[in-house]
Amino acid sequence: MNSLERENWLKERKTYIGGSDIGAIVMGTVIADCRENGSTTEFNGKTYKTAVDVYLDKTSDEIKEINSNAIYWGNALEGPVAQAYSERTVFAVEVEPNLLRHKEYPFVAANIDRWANGKNHILECKTAGFMMSKYWGAEGTDEIPDSYKCQVAYYSAITGVPKVDIAVLIGGNDFRIYTYIKDEDFENKLIQVAVNFWNNHILTNTPPEAISTNDFLALHPKSQNIEVVADEEIVKKWSALKVLKEQEKDTSKTINDYNFEIKKFMKDAGVLIDKEGHRLVTWNSSKPRIVFDSKKFQSENADLYIKYAKEGQASRTFLIK
Repeated sequence: MNSLERENWLKERKTYIGGSDIGAIVMGTVIADCRENGSTTEFNGKTYKTAVDVYLDKTSDEIKEINSNAIYWGNALEGPVAQAYSERTVFAVEVEPNLLRHKEYPFVAANIDRWANGKNHILECKTAGFMMSKYWGAEGTDEIPDSYKCQVAYYSAITGVPKVDIAVLIGGNDFRIYTYIKDEDFENKLIQVAVNFWNNHILTNTPPEAISTNDFLALHPKSQNIEVVADEEIVKKWSALKVLKEQEKDTSKTINDYNFEIKKFMKDAGVLIDKEGHRLVTWNSSKPRIVFDSKKFQSENADLYIKYAKEGQASRTFLIK
């Protein structure tokens, strides 16, 4: 895919809720509901975006792509993972070059990785770091990260296939195959979540509830010169936060004092052990950092500095008074 094709693909993605979007939307809905009801929940596995990210991507004119090592290697290893799956299962696989849209809701769509076994089911190819292996259960089951389960169930709902196989390479050398079997109740709920999100948020330009500080900063990047009056509930939380902050100061001072006493005892030793030889503390020297002296560069190369200087995004400082 060349740069122009990539840009057109990114533009088209703004016209639908895709498989990588649905997990983020579901996670945001679950967390918001649990907070409203005073409970907490754990989402099995990580997603790279939230419902707010999905909303901002679909409603903005900006063509933006998330880049990371995990995403790069996931794309680079998709072919080898698909080949390993085909060799193990003896199922032929083939790429689906087209976007597959839901027959009733065109804004519900799937970009599947591969068809398998003569288009009888779908293959999704994944890579994961070894630290994420705890989110993957016994091979052959559907015990996969929740965001991926939402994705493959979403694809099953759109295409009507009875199952989706998930081939994953964990830690670079642990290859496994998982299987999701069609669950129409679950799939109908996912489609309804996508429909509600599109109608209630995308079409109305109404952002979903923020579930993190990053969400709030994405929605409200700059402060305005206005004041807002706190209600009783917020005053209670502010008061409780003040108490916790004071406790944090005391704890931080104690930690700093203990750190100092241990360092004073160690002097130039890099390792502290107990009488049995167990390591208690390491205090080793790191390699010197190479630091770019931007002030000196600016004073000696003013024109060049102005040419390449770029204004960063403004930050917001949260202070408890």
